[in-house]
Amino acid sequence: MDTPYIMMLIVTLLAIIGSSFLPKSSTFTIRIGAACWILLSTYFVIEWIVLRASTAFYSVLRQPMSDLGVTACGTDTYVLASYEICSPYHLWMNWTFTLTGLAIAVGAVCLHSCWPQLKQTKIATGLLIVLGVSYSLSGIFPANVNFDLHTWPALLGMLVQIPALILIARSIRPSMPKLAVWTWCCTVLTSAAFLLICLQPMVPSLPGGLLQRIFYGAVFLWMVVTGVVLWRNKD
Repeated sequence: MDTPYIMMLIVTLLAIIGSSFLPKSSTFTIRIGAACWILLSTYFVIEWIVLRASTAFYSVLRQPMSDLGVTACGTDTYVLASYEICSPYHLWMNWTFTLTGLAIAVGAVCLHSCWPQLKQTKIATGLLIVLGVSYSLSGIFPANVNFDLHTWPALLGMLVQIPALILIARSIRPSMPKLAVWTWCCTVLTSAAFLLICLQPMVPSLPGGLLQRIFYGAVFLWMVVTGVVLWRNKD
């Protein structure tokens, strides 16, 4: 493993472990969590910069986000890529994957005290941590370097984010009804994208790259807005 990717792994471990030692329910901790989620708004800006630097044709509609983190140029760079890939800013993209996952996980840890202290919110926080770690691993292990460690955690992350949103929406409905409605709206959007992604093997004409971006983008948008709401609630 090259030095930048070792650094990604170390930063991931230190950030997640360190966040667990922050004082629970303090204004400082909550604002760290809120800031982490609000910063997710920059993800697609950075992706667009990396995409524009690609020297091989890149289709937002068809190609997965992972292709922008592939470290080698050429065709057949990993199992599912029979087309040409060349992303000169792949290191930027992989750091972005890693830091995005960290923002999700650290935000989930720091904001846990904002939810009703129920079993279902504890489960939801755990699922969001899993989502964050899985996203970080997709940057630490690019698809062409270790396809299994890139893909299997990412698939696990895809399975946990919808249940996490459902559990949070149900638990906050009495105390935060407007945020609950917002959570349900994002849950419907990401669930629809997930369903269409699952149908893609049977319907190859579906725009897989766009659906993947909607799937994750809906959760990122939920986190950004939720981060703003929870920040303001501490004013």
